[in-house]
Order: sequence, then structure tokens, then C-alpha cells
Amino acid sequence: MSSRTRLAFHVSLSEKASDQIIIQITDPRDVSADNLALATWGSSEVLANMLHRLPIPDLSSTGLQTDVFPVLELGAGTGLVGLSAAAVWKCWTCLTDLPPILPNLEANVALNRDILAQHGGSAACGILDWSNPEKHIFESTGHAAAFKARVILAADTVYSEEHPELLTQAVAARLEKSDKARFVMCYPLRIGYLDHIRDLWERLETAGLVCVDEGRESLDKSWDEDTPYEWCVWRWQDLNVQPEP
Repeated sequence: MSSRTRLAFHVSLSEKASDQIIIQITDPRDVSADNLALATWGSSEVLANMLHRLPIPDLSSTGLQTDVFPVLELGAGTGLVGLSAAAVWKCWTCLTDLPPILPNLEANVALNRDILAQHGGSAACGILDWSNPEKHIFESTGHAAAFKARVILAADTVYSEEHPELLTQAVAARLEKSDKARFVMCYPLRIGYLDHIRDLWERLETAGLVCVDEGRESLDKSWDEDTPYEWCVWRWQDLNVQPEP
């Protein structure tokens, strides 16, 4: 996968070309998890710049005073997607990853705290192990929580044969059982990972989720690659949920 060290990412807040926010990101390549160097991957920039084109999620009745996260990012890496969501959707987001990644996530949250606040958003981070997704430690405040999430985001999180099962397990455990809940992900369509993507789709469908929107995007020329990226939006298929008045 292509990657690069870059300190500033321009993220669109709307279709208006000048309506952008600059997210500051550090990419310390000496940090790794799952034998992969910590970096901001292409899927993260694609998804970060897709968020404003998606329907604004209904985040009512979510937040620290409830038992539902507005937005939870899985496998956040450097946190670009979750930080972008905080600004685009003007909400609080929780960025999660494994313990070796957490210090850099905390640094990036701190680096962008003021700019997010200017756009009505905020972010925090914590540890979430997909093999034990029911357990969540909210490191930024010292508060332990096992909240569900109204929206779950994931970018470039499927690159081994174990990931489809683990990611599905995490989504099933954490996505709120609500007709408002959505799971949004993005990944590169590289030949070596297509079997993993097919496996993931099958597992998500078996878990009771259905894809309601999808599309493909490409990175700009500065990335020096022509790999297509696919994004998709999922919701629970069958819920015994009473319609709101």
C-alpha cells in the first residue's frame, strides 16, 4: 500500500471548493501494530473527503450523558477519518486502536483540538481490541465505557485473512441496534485483498447488516497511484424498531 509522511490534510466540509478544514497529522513510521507501520493510508483521505457527501447522521440522544457514542472509529491509525468526522458533522468522535497506536492518536487529537472546536466538533481516543470488542477503555478521560455507537467508521482495516471476522465482530458488538445506526468503511480494491473484502461483505450480511450505498473514488495525483478505492454504508437490515412519531 502506498503511504507518505504528511503534516497537513485538506478535508472538504461541503461541495464548495473553498470550504475546507486542515487536519494536522503526524506519521511516526517507527511505530507499528500488526506488523504494519503507522501511517496515513489512502483510504483514510478518501473517506475523510467523502463524509460531507453522505447524509448527515442523526446523532440525537448520543454523547457522554448517554450510553451511545455519536461516532466511533475502528482501527483509527493516525485518526484522520475520525478527526474529520468531528468537524464535518460537528460532533464528538472517539478514535480507537491498539495500545501501541494510542500515544500518536492522543497527540493528533491534541494537535487538532482547537480547529475542531472552531467547527463545532471534538475528539478523544481509547483502546479497542477487536478480539474483545465488548471491553473499551476510554483513555483520554480515564473513564471506562462499553458504549454502543450511532456511527462506526473504518478505513483500510482489512489487509489480512483474520480481519473480516474480527472487524465484523467489532461492528456487531458496537453498532447501536437502531434504524439510525450506520457503519461506513473504505478500502483499496487491490487484487491481493479482494478475497478478504468478499469475506467481509459475506460476514456483515450474515451478521444482519445490509449495504445501502456504495461508490468508488481515486486519490489525487500527489499519491502517485491509480488504485481505485471503494466506500460503502451499512445499516441493520431487520430491526423490531417502532417508528418515531
